Amino acid sequence: MTTATGRSPARKVSWKLGAVLAVATAAAVTGAAGQAAAGTAVRAAPGNATGRIQSLLDHPVSGRVDLPPGTFTISPSLRLHQGEQIRGHGTTLKVASGSGDYAAVLSGVTPQTDLSGLRISGITFDQNSAGNPLRSSGALLHGQPRFVILVSSGSSITISSNRLIGTDGMDAIVTGSATSNVTISRNVIRAGDPLGHDQSSIYTSGRDTRIQGNTLSGTSMFGSAGIEVHGSSVTVTGNKVSGYPRGANIVASHTAFTGNTVTGALNPVDLWSVTAPGLTGVQVTGNTLGRDLGYWKRVYAARGRAFPAAMYTQMVIRDGSSAQPFRAIVVRGNRG
Repeated sequence: MTTATGRSPARKVSWKLGAVLAVATAAAVTGAAGQAAAGTAVRAAPGNATGRIQSLLDHPVSGRVDLPPGTFTISPSLRLHQGEQIRGHGTTLKVASGSGDYAAVLSGVTPQTDLSGLRISGITFDQNSAGNPLRSSGALLHGQPRFVILVSSGSSITISSNRLIGTDGMDAIVTGSATSNVTISRNVIRAGDPLGHDQSSIYTSGRDTRIQGNTLSGTSMFGSAGIEVHGSSVTVTGNKVSGYPRGANIVASHTAFTGNTVTGALNPVDLWSVTAPGLTGVQVTGNTLGRDLGYWKRVYAARGRAFPAAMYTQMVIRDGSSAQPFRAIVVRGNRG
């Protein structure tokens, strides 16, 4: 079913909550097939640094990998065998032009790979959407979602102070339901979505997750949200989201969405109750939730779509496709 905002939530829940495992499996079979043995180099075109970067990831020193300064062209097939501290030093990893569809730029070797203790910081991930234009959204929905960072399993995960640019895929930073104690902070994400496919730049589905101080900027967006949280016990604070029709989809019970700034949205926050026994214990307080309905009316008109009814363009809405009840929801002290 498609909501008035152009999303297909029933379809999204049915496939996407299981997609973390599905696409990681695809990644293990395809992009990582030549890397299954630790230290195996990746065959790449001249000038492609995938093998060099993969070798560094395969051989951390005292649990740490220091990536060298510079811009390195890579294939979107970097795979981790364990949790480690990965630090960039003026490092840009740029997806090679013509890479086509893929599962993720960086992920575990398999969905079951325990990445506990993983820390990623100081790296620019350039997904190079200009060199890899998305011709159709079909592949995104069938195991090749073009994630940037995918962490399926593990605890004490930190992804901080990175830049993700040139992104156009299903999601950019993704954590799976088998993750816990996750921090995603102070990252800069610049995303596009010219086809209007389902996209959430930060998508989490574990427990005890903190999403703090990130800056998300969208261009040519349509069916997108800046942040989407599933699972449970999530804190979303101090983030800045602009250019997305929706700042956040909140599907996780016991979530605090506080002190965030959403600029120029269609409806800034969507409360979405799709998991039994219902969405419970959510607080949306003290945020700046800005809308630009005139802009989105023009976007909808350009796409030949009917503009959503007023009930779907409020600062905070209860998604019309919700199949479960809402309990202990607090919406207070927000301003436009």
